[in-house]
Amino acid sequence: MQNLKGIIKTFAILLVVIGLIQISFTFLARVVEGRADKYAAANVNTTAPAGLSGAALIQYTDSVEQVSKNYRRNFLDSVAGKPVFDIPGLRFLDYRFCRDNSLKLGLDLKGGMSLVLEINEDELLRNLAQNNRSELFNKAVENAKKAQATDVGTDFLTLFQKEFELLDPKAKLAAIFATVEAYSGKINFNSTNAEVIAVVRQDMDAAISNTFQVLKKRIDQFGVAAPNISLQKSTGRIILELPGVEDPSRVRKLLQQTAQLEFWNTYDNRELWGYINQAYEAAKLLNKEKKEEVQTTDSSTLATTVDTSANDLLAGLGDSTTVKSDSAKKAEDEISPLVRVLQPLYYQENGQPAEGPAIGVALGRDTAEVNRLFANPAIKNIFPNNARFLWAMNPTDGAQPAYYLYAIAVNPSTPDAPLTGAVIKDAYSEFDPMKGSFAVNLSMNNVGATKWEALTDEAVRAKLPNGTDFKRSIAIVLDNRVLSAPVVQEKISGGRSSISGQKSQDEAMDLANILKSGKLEARTVVIEEQIVGPSLGEESIRAGLLSLVVGFLLVFLFMVAYYSTSGIIANAAMLLNVFILVAALISFGAAFTLPAMAGILLTLAMAVDANVIINERIREEIKRGKGVRLAVDEGYQHSYSAIIDGNLTTMVVSIVLMVFGLGPIYGFGFTLFAGILTSLFTAVLVSRLFFNWAFDRGYNLTFGNSFTMNLFKGYNIDFYSKRKITYAISAVMMIASIASMVIFGFDLGVDFKGGRSYVIQFDKPVTTTQIAGLLEKELEGAPQVKTYGSNNQVSITTDYLIDAVGVNADSIIEQKVYEKVKGVYDTPPSFDAFRAKNVKSSIKIEAAIADDIRSSSWKAILFGLLGVFVYIFARFRKLEFAAGSIVALAHDPIIVLGVFSLFKGIMPFSLEIDQNIIAAVLTLIGYSVNDTVVVFDRIREYMNLYPAHSIEKNVNDSINSTLSRTIMTVFTVMIVSVILFLFGGATLRGFSFALIVGLIVGTYSSIFVASPIMVDIAKRKKK
Repeated sequence: MQNLKGIIKTFAILLVVIGLIQISFTFLARVVEGRADKYAAANVNTTAPAGLSGAALIQYTDSVEQVSKNYRRNFLDSVAGKPVFDIPGLRFLDYRFCRDNSLKLGLDLKGGMSLVLEINEDELLRNLAQNNRSELFNKAVENAKKAQATDVGTDFLTLFQKEFELLDPKAKLAAIFATVEAYSGKINFNSTNAEVIAVVRQDMDAAISNTFQVLKKRIDQFGVAAPNISLQKSTGRIILELPGVEDPSRVRKLLQQTAQLEFWNTYDNRELWGYINQAYEAAKLLNKEKKEEVQTTDSSTLATTVDTSANDLLAGLGDSTTVKSDSAKKAEDEISPLVRVLQPLYYQENGQPAEGPAIGVALGRDTAEVNRLFANPAIKNIFPNNARFLWAMNPTDGAQPAYYLYAIAVNPSTPDAPLTGAVIKDAYSEFDPMKGSFAVNLSMNNVGATKWEALTDEAVRAKLPNGTDFKRSIAIVLDNRVLSAPVVQEKISGGRSSISGQKSQDEAMDLANILKSGKLEARTVVIEEQIVGPSLGEESIRAGLLSLVVGFLLVFLFMVAYYSTSGIIANAAMLLNVFILVAALISFGAAFTLPAMAGILLTLAMAVDANVIINERIREEIKRGKGVRLAVDEGYQHSYSAIIDGNLTTMVVSIVLMVFGLGPIYGFGFTLFAGILTSLFTAVLVSRLFFNWAFDRGYNLTFGNSFTMNLFKGYNIDFYSKRKITYAISAVMMIASIASMVIFGFDLGVDFKGGRSYVIQFDKPVTTTQIAGLLEKELEGAPQVKTYGSNNQVSITTDYLIDAVGVNADSIIEQKVYEKVKGVYDTPPSFDAFRAKNVKSSIKIEAAIADDIRSSSWKAILFGLLGVFVYIFARFRKLEFAAGSIVALAHDPIIVLGVFSLFKGIMPFSLEIDQNIIAAVLTLIGYSVNDTVVVFDRIREYMNLYPAHSIEKNVNDSINSTLSRTIMTVFTVMIVSVILFLFGGATLRGFSFALIVGLIVGTYSSIFVASPIMVDIAKRKKK
């Protein structure tokens, strides 16, 4: 026994020491960040110039804040590898090490961005088949993509094989893949479909893993502190959490670019000038023949928006280059529809074509019309067969964005580029003082250097059709967009190149990052996105910490007031429990989020329950006349069974949460799981050491005062006889709940139904009907608008453009919302300030992942109930115990969900059903079964002690004897839940409300449902 005590003591001390070391890293990181704050404050003048007010003052403040952030970031980057304190033996503790091992705040506390990316598996499969044109193959791919939206449990390749064989049972996949060079020796024409799929699956898995690694490398180089990125291979999805990100559009661009870098020979505008004129004439004929109506653009307006001097393509032409206005010289009916959307480039004074690879310029809104006209055979067939046209990636400077159209020269013998990004060895950004912009410098491997030398040598020796020598441009193309097209002045040896024209350091750094990381094997699409602004994160921190502190204080005060000195021992054990739990979360790299805070509070409640069980048992032994030390020994001995059973059943729930939960729900489940382990260790083992320590020093321990010791003494309630009344009450509540769920349904959150949701803050109180009315027409349907927290904040949910692909859809919606609501502000912010300051958070969830979330949530509830049933059946070995508990467990979530259905729209706060509510329901299942198991454990004990008593008497005596524990536990857990409800903020209000309702229902069911049903089934079995 002494050896065991020594082991426990040593282990506890070891955990405390490790915990102190782990938490010290957080302290040291905060010391350096404090220095960074002081450095930024010393270098930035925050005093606004006199006379600034309104929007100008807001803009100035925002710019100062951004400069301050840049100073802070630069300071932290400069000291990342330097020791925090220059002390021998501690010099290895640099800021980077401390930051990476410190407490990590989640998105809801720090602000930032989380995304779920889906790898475009249909595109990847087509690439592996070398874009085979088989109608059967492409139809099967298309059908598999559609099936994937509904059959979320089956991988894409299995669905593809199924659809392929459904379309033609006799068709062979070998006919498609055996001709692909990469599969030579792996697939032949005799291979079965299953064999082909097995080979292709290996390449698909490798491509998905490579895509994940490339994205991981990009994120690591992006500079986000403590990013979290994981791959779900079964679904082809990548989950990212990026705390502290302040520019979401930059992240989207970084993650969704495939980074297919290519170097192409180009045509010169002068070489194609005759063809270009023929194209304009052909477009005019098409206009006359087909009477097409083409939207016109005022050429004079376009000419004022295009700043040709800003484009390095036309550098040196100066003011002599312009976009000529043909509309001033020709009658309206003589104007070519092509010239209305694509302005040719030539010298105005002599009509000669401009040099360079750009053949025209168009407004961004007109590029699609240019593409349509150029795809028409009457125009397409005019140009040489090897001519290909690509738009510039970056627009020109001006009020309206315009893009140059470049002419690429393709080798007729192969569609591949002469040189690709595969040869890039390194890429880095630097400022180009000659051009006043940033550039990305590239270095190539030996193979690339040789090809680049040959390519540039050919470019400097080019000739026009009339024999004139000229120097050709080489287009540097990224994802079919021209980054730049510099004129080659001389042959370049050594594999050096440069991409100029990047407007900011961040843009240049991101491009270098993308090129250095390599291309993505497959395109990715954002199917879920959540953005939390830093100010909302600060509010969440205040709300969460307030909940923790107030919850701790009230529970600790209650324990001392009710249990006297033994309550102090319980509090010491619970403090140690929380300390070890927080240290464990830091060491495992778990993010500290609001759900994690809720998990810590519930862990506290579970620890309280264990201590209440122990103290109530000790008090029972004291009432039987035993000495205090013997009563403590007996109390602990008789408490083990109930404590372990209750905690293990809750552990089953936490495991289900981790298996089926995503993001914050997984975090909540992990925190709960870790908390149960630390609670068992501290409440059962460490608190016993505290008692022994007190006894050895002769302290007089008390377990209550005269009032609390006799508070529940003498109760002898006949609970079983009330069962018919309670059955009727439960039946009415369950029928009403089920009817409401069927008839009225739920107010589903955006993560259950898909769509976009924004939390927007105004500078004065607003009404939901006012905001909904402003947005109804703009968003093509009335959005769902609710008050969020205070009456100057609303959440707006819409499914407008939810299926739109590309990074621009988010900006379009935010722009539309801004244009409609900016008039509501007393001082309207700029669009950039609105996005940065007033949009407190945003969520985007596509229908496919919403289906997954719904499916996994219901599975979590089902498997949670099943797991608890199996455990109780195995633990008590009797069907009546398992049946009674499972009925009570089904009873509780049905009524809680029924309350959410019945009272939606009535309560002054949101009753949305989302992942947090599902977590609450599962937590209630764990709590309810814990309560039920304590009663069942006492019933089993009494049935063994008093076999002559009737089962009804044993059940009533068991409930009465555990009544004090039941009331004390529910009271302390209710304290925590009410604190969460009052101070936890809007994010946790629905969660805490579900806990409050569930605590009442769960306590009721463990006494009036589970136990009576167990008795009735046992009596029926006996008969």
